Amino acid sequence: MGIDDDDEDHGADPLPAPSLSLDSSYKVYLPREQVTLTCSAPPNASVSGYRFFLQNEQQGPSTVLSLKTGARLSLTAEKGRAGSYTCAYWRQESNGEISSGNSSAVSITVRAPLPAPRLTATPQQPIYIAGETVTLTCSATGAGIRFFRAGQEIKSEKLPSLRENSSYSIKLSGVSGSQAGAYSCGYWRAESGREIPSERSRPISIAVTARPPAPKLTLSSPHGIFIRGESVTLTCSASSNSSQSEIRFFQNGQRIDPGKLYRSQYHVNASLPLSNVSKSQAGVYSCDFWERKSEREIPSERSRPVSITVTDPLPQPELSLHPPSGVAVEQLPLLLTCTVPRDAWEQRFHFYKDGVKLVTGDLGSEIWGVESGNGSMKVSVLIIPWASPNRTGDYTCNYDGHVNETWIPSLRSRVVTVNGNITDSAQSFLWVQELVKGGSFFLINGLIFLIAHCCS
Repeated sequence: MGIDDDDEDHGADPLPAPSLSLDSSYKVYLPREQVTLTCSAPPNASVSGYRFFLQNEQQGPSTVLSLKTGARLSLTAEKGRAGSYTCAYWRQESNGEISSGNSSAVSITVRAPLPAPRLTATPQQPIYIAGETVTLTCSATGAGIRFFRAGQEIKSEKLPSLRENSSYSIKLSGVSGSQAGAYSCGYWRAESGREIPSERSRPISIAVTARPPAPKLTLSSPHGIFIRGESVTLTCSASSNSSQSEIRFFQNGQRIDPGKLYRSQYHVNASLPLSNVSKSQAGVYSCDFWERKSEREIPSERSRPVSITVTDPLPQPELSLHPPSGVAVEQLPLLLTCTVPRDAWEQRFHFYKDGVKLVTGDLGSEIWGVESGNGSMKVSVLIIPWASPNRTGDYTCNYDGHVNETWIPSLRSRVVTVNGNITDSAQSFLWVQELVKGGSFFLINGLIFLIAHCCS
């Protein structure tokens, strides 16, 4: 298509061929990329117009810069535009057109993107808990792999070699809300001097939620030390308006029976009763709860731990009676002495008559705490006047020991019985009458002497 027939009839030589160039060094283009061909006549050539040809079919130029500078053909790469391009220019004379020879051919190849890779998440969850780790793996065969979040590239990595079923992973450690979004990946291969990318993988959505706040764990008793055989209840309370939730109890980190669950509009709680506690039930207790979100159970933080200590009752005290016979002596008070090993405890003493606890004033009585001279024993004395009505009966005592900031009761003493017979023959105790008449100061000191003498 270089020279017109009329020109050949006149014997005119064709004009020198123009040059045809691309606006880039690529020879392979992707669909929808812009391509520009520039046709330039030789310097000082007289030009009336330019023509472009694709496989010898004429294509009109989209832009004429100037007749001396050249013309451009701009097109969008697509399968129907691929092929071999040439161009020519022509000059108008009185006897017709004189056309140049065609330029050297420029080949344009349009390459479809590579197939999309496969993106997977491990572990695969409908929603992730803040702080968890998620691994995203892109499986493809290429020279490199790219990862995207919300369409923006976040990671690019060249692969060492082209291998079948090769893959590359990124790890999202301690995921947070800022890392939530739609993730995808792609790969590329080197071809004809450029990177040919793949289609993007199917996206994976990473949704992140925070754990619910920790519930509150409480004991039915203000202290955490219990006597073997007592009962205690642990209660776990949480704020939640979810209809799908559950409370879980843990002993020393191991899950145990959660007990009965109660739910209201904005709260959920459960109780764990421990009846007749034994040392196997001692330990550190905690609880948590879960709510269902996006088909997944989301556990809360653990509650603050609560410690339960189970101990045996403190040793049994010894209750002694003066007079030892249990027979009331006329004019003399009744003395009941509760004696306990001192050990390291602070102690509180209690007296009981027929199972009912006595306090100072009952039966006209007084209760005094007395320590022996050598400090090896600590005792308390219940003093009941001889004229007190109803002083006969069965007496016992016990004490509370102050252990680890908690008062722990001892076992009850053996029963001491006081009968109603009255005698005046207990001469060894006549001096106590004088002590009583002499006032409380002398009474206390006399009792100290008496008890120290009896216990020595």
